[in-house]
Amino acid sequence: LLRVVPFGRFVESVSFIMPSASSLLARRLLATALLIVTPVPLVQAFLPPSTHSSVFPQHRSVSMLLSSSSSDSDGTIDSIKSSIKTTKQSFQAAADEGFGTKAKNAAYTCSVGDIIVPLCSNLTQRQELANRGIYAGVEYKVCELSIDGQEQDTKRIQTLDGQPTNAKQTAKALIKPAYPLRDNLERNDWPVSVSLDEVPLWLSRSTYIAGNAVGTLAVSSFFVAVAAILAFFVRIVSVPTPSMLPAFNPGNILLVTRTIPIGPFRPHVGDVLFFNAPPELESTVSNLNLGESGSEVASTKGKQFLKRVVAVPGEKVGVKQSEPYVAVSSKDPSAPQTYRLDIIGPYARPEIFDSSSWDRPPSRLAKNEFFVAGDNGYRSVDSRVWGPLKDKYIVGTARLVIWPLNDFGPIGPGPIKEIIKSY
Repeated sequence: LLRVVPFGRFVESVSFIMPSASSLLARRLLATALLIVTPVPLVQAFLPPSTHSSVFPQHRSVSMLLSSSSSDSDGTIDSIKSSIKTTKQSFQAAADEGFGTKAKNAAYTCSVGDIIVPLCSNLTQRQELANRGIYAGVEYKVCELSIDGQEQDTKRIQTLDGQPTNAKQTAKALIKPAYPLRDNLERNDWPVSVSLDEVPLWLSRSTYIAGNAVGTLAVSSFFVAVAAILAFFVRIVSVPTPSMLPAFNPGNILLVTRTIPIGPFRPHVGDVLFFNAPPELESTVSNLNLGESGSEVASTKGKQFLKRVVAVPGEKVGVKQSEPYVAVSSKDPSAPQTYRLDIIGPYARPEIFDSSSWDRPPSRLAKNEFFVAGDNGYRSVDSRVWGPLKDKYIVGTARLVIWPLNDFGPIGPGPIKEIIKSY
């Protein structure tokens, strides 16, 4: 969901940024690109069934296009080349006319038949213009141009380019939309008359298209960046087994954030880590001896697990009667020895593992090693069995149970206790 939703928002934003017919090509190219890179199962998973009949024919047509004959491919290549050439010319024209607030006002150089686009930032003025059929951001075709002639006569002209400045300032135009509008915007009195100086800025079609492209690129870059950040730093995972009961139940959905094993960002005691299966785990599981009645053990390759941190790098950790314990160092040499205990209980079938898994003296963890264990020791195969977890296999830290709602909340501290006791 975190990977898909940002792109969904991006597609929605494009429909607002590029509402006009001049942007239809860009929107279709975007839709085609998304269809090419999106697998059918993913489309099926996130689109309502009612839309499948309209989406998948397009998906198939795109696939057919990509695998078409050489003659069809040649035609497609020529079409792409033509589109690239047209786009390049539009950008060149837009560069000559300027972008944004530096764009030249096309009203002073337009000709009959030109396509121009009115822009207005003042909301009151924009509404007044809209009441007359002049909508900001809509492309209009210039049907007729006129200026005031001698003795206040009206003179029709073909272009304003080359006309005196005072004539340009009093020029009027008959304009109509260059394409059909929505029913609520259509009028019966097209073309409408407008004094060109009533609109703060008129853009040429090429400048408007280039501006749309730049705006779309900026918005798409933003949402791609957001999607990349979310995909890297945040993950949504499901709890597959009861090894972490009672902290969370099988089927719970957790929010996991990326863990950076550096300095203060390293995992701490009590954190629940989400990690890739280390090779030590795979080796241990594959060598299990379940006896004649035992079933085949599934491989752990490519799987990920959730366990709680019992000890961090540099600490000495051992196991006694199936429960991990850590000798907590103190700055006061006269202080009694304190131990950190993870009270998780014995494993369901301890005989299938080496006896040292359940009783062994403390040993110091290396600088890149963590001792992890499940809260439900009865069903957890963890560092007691396969040894410390190296930080390179850590993906992130579970922060929150987000589903179901009755389990919603932060991850609890687990069964870790500190006591003063001799071992």
